Amino acid sequence: MTGAIGKNNSDLTEMNRSAVVRILQQQEVCSRADIARQTGLTQAAITKIVASMMEMGIVSEVGIITGGDNRRSIGLRLNADKHQIIGVKFARQMFAVGVFDISGKIYIHTETKFPFEEDPQKVLSAMKEQIHDMLKKYENVVSIGLAVPGPYLRDEGRIAVVTQMSAWHTINFIEEFKEEFDKPVFIEHDANAGALAEWLFGGHTQPLHTLAYFLVGDGVGAGIIERGRLFLGVQGTACETGHISVDVHGPRCECGNYGCLEMYCSAPAILKKVQERVPECLPSENPQSSDACTAVFEAARAGNQKALDVVRETAEYIGYGCVTLINAYNPDIIILGDVVSQGGDLLLPIVQEVVRQRVIPELHTKVRIKISALKVDPTLYGAAATATDKVLQLPSKFSAAGKRG
Repeated sequence: MTGAIGKNNSDLTEMNRSAVVRILQQQEVCSRADIARQTGLTQAAITKIVASMMEMGIVSEVGIITGGDNRRSIGLRLNADKHQIIGVKFARQMFAVGVFDISGKIYIHTETKFPFEEDPQKVLSAMKEQIHDMLKKYENVVSIGLAVPGPYLRDEGRIAVVTQMSAWHTINFIEEFKEEFDKPVFIEHDANAGALAEWLFGGHTQPLHTLAYFLVGDGVGAGIIERGRLFLGVQGTACETGHISVDVHGPRCECGNYGCLEMYCSAPAILKKVQERVPECLPSENPQSSDACTAVFEAARAGNQKALDVVRETAEYIGYGCVTLINAYNPDIIILGDVVSQGGDLLLPIVQEVVRQRVIPELHTKVRIKISALKVDPTLYGAAATATDKVLQLPSKFSAAGKRG
């Protein structure tokens, strides 16, 4: 195998198991011969690997299937329902908890809202209680994924900047969760988590070299995956697109920079614009940023010119963010996700036009820009994908046999 230099036999075996799991995750049912063809391993090697994985409870046989060459063989499937994941999304003013399995199927999810000024420990206690409740109801959970806003300092376990929520800056998520459950907890920046969700569950059939997930919600950020690996940076805070200045003379951001992209196209930025220009669109009491996004997109579709102007301005700034991603990372696909992406049909043509005008043809003609098609909140899905990715990297560690032992 390529890239095998320096790997011991145990590492190679785990890598090969991971490759088999990923194929079965994507194809549901597959023969040993097909897996051998796709991995480049011999059929003898695949037979041995599959036998060990069946013993662990990771895969099972499903009877005779007919391949593309009309040859009949025994089909294999991933025992996804025996390897469930709890995904947790923490955001400004809400958290969500859901149960998934490693094929991406969702079983249940809940959302809980809280005010900006709420005591962080009260929010964390409610979150932990919901996770404990789901662990009692779903006995096959093998790991937990948590997605948090960025910039998230991976080694320190805390968020460096949470706009409008300074009380959360001192919360150490690693310390809060490392002893709370008898399952491992994996924490990831929300945009990185969304990128993993798109990579694992997005159904992008064309081969991908570099995927950029552009999160435009309460915050703005990006997750970059190149050849299946997240681009993280030394502290895990890479790709903070929302804190790139688009106006060096603009207003000061809480991060210390001026004119950050987040201040022009995030959901809170849209709320501010709608309050100033189209206040009649908003609910009369305590409008939230998500309400503003829904309201302005609905008004724009109905032909309200002021709303259309807000949407166009927002889309232009999202386009500037895409220009930055293309020039910095040269992705073959950019996927727009989170709250603001619900304006897809209104936003996308403007975003694409900005990119066409501001990026050289050799680059912009090679990148696809799409709205996320995930049916579940991409960040919640991403929290589950974060934990799923760990399971796929070390399938034997999370196997049914391993849990019994």
